[in-house]
Amino acid sequence: MGFNLEAKSISWISILCSIILMLTYSTTPSLSTQTPYDILSSHNLPKGILPHSEEMHYQFDASTGKISIKLNRPCTYRPEGYTLKFETTMSGVITNDSISNVEGVKVKKLFQWLTITKVVRVKDQLEITALGLSKKSPVSNFLVIKECHD
Repeated sequence: MGFNLEAKSISWISILCSIILMLTYSTTPSLSTQTPYDILSSHNLPKGILPHSEEMHYQFDASTGKISIKLNRPCTYRPEGYTLKFETTMSGVITNDSISNVEGVKVKKLFQWLTITKVVRVKDQLEITALGLSKKSPVSNFLVIKECHD
């Protein structure tokens, strides 16, 4: 009746490794398949405030709401009643119904480009702020994602 210490050690090591692997797997965050448009929608903002672009990369920190979006080139976008210009890098802080600290987006007012600093949804209106001036527009003007042009 022999006692095989080596076999018991290997058995315990196998069990311990299995437990560690299961814990690691169950606590590893899954890769997100969200798009910037999904993030906008989940914060009650219309998808059409961003243009469609063939190459769009982004980072989003859900704990702070900070989003950064990179396009392969600057572009102009024309939702109803507006001409917007997007730089190659845009950023802002998203909360429910708003984006603040916006950088990299301009709106054309007469013959000038004004930097947009904030977008707030109030019921069925978007209030767009540039240089301290605000203009309201129906959310319906921004429901469709439109193509980005040079």
